[in-house]
Amino acid sequence: MLRDRVASCILAAVLLAATGGHCLAAPGAEEQPSAPARGYADSAGIPHREPFRDIEPVYRKPSVDDLATIRKRGTLRVGVAISDPMVMHDQQGNLVGFSLDVGRQLAEDLGVGVQFVETSWSQIIPDLLDRQFDIILSGLWVTTERALVINYSEATAIEGVYLIAGKPIAGDLKTREDFDRPEVRLVVYGGTVQEKVARRLFPRASVVRVEGDELEMAQVLDGRAHAALVATFAPRVIARSAPDKLFMPFPEPLQSTSAAAGVRKGDPDFLNFLNSWLTVYRDNGWLAERGRYWEDPNNWTR
Repeated sequence: MLRDRVASCILAAVLLAATGGHCLAAPGAEEQPSAPARGYADSAGIPHREPFRDIEPVYRKPSVDDLATIRKRGTLRVGVAISDPMVMHDQQGNLVGFSLDVGRQLAEDLGVGVQFVETSWSQIIPDLLDRQFDIILSGLWVTTERALVINYSEATAIEGVYLIAGKPIAGDLKTREDFDRPEVRLVVYGGTVQEKVARRLFPRASVVRVEGDELEMAQVLDGRAHAALVATFAPRVIARSAPDKLFMPFPEPLQSTSAAAGVRKGDPDFLNFLNSWLTVYRDNGWLAERGRYWEDPNNWTR
């Protein structure tokens, strides 16, 4: 009888072990305290939660291997939009600039040719998503809004946010306080770091947002605005493009911002390759050397 009772208890103990149960070995035996649970103790006393009932997960489509596709095609297709001195036209109409140098070197290291596809700033991201090209190399500013729809590489260049003013209506303005007045109009691209800098440093000024392909300098050049906030690593090149109309009241940038390459989401291998490539050319000084070259207005003409 006792043997049968012990066998039953052993079986019950196996079944109840996961819930901390216990069994008496024999009638009248002293009850033993249950063994402590294994793992981490919940000192906060939070009760067990039922599985979270979430919405149906969103699944990605099968991804494209961009590196393999580029090498099979034999050509790297690079999307560019005009942004001095990243992307410009020379006197013969050829595309030149910092981003063109980066694209050619990247293609050479991939062992393929390169094709530059010119587009506009309002169309450059839709064109990337529609596979018109493989990568954006155009001094693309990093914004959280863009990062929701594309992936950014590490920085291809660190640019400053500079205030470039128009001589006709802002020639007498010299200090930040002079530009922080309600009657002063400051032009920025909407939704960019320039807009945030303008609203933070010049809260009393009138901030004028431009969108799409409108150039922020256009309103300054024709006298409709006092100044524009421009992200660039060559501000003097922009100021010297119209020396009778433009000047830089502050030689130092108001803030720094990053320009980066843009690629489609869904291919981490291509993004990892780009970041490794940028690390190599940042460490060996090539990116900085190309930046210094294009900072000098003597190396390009409109």
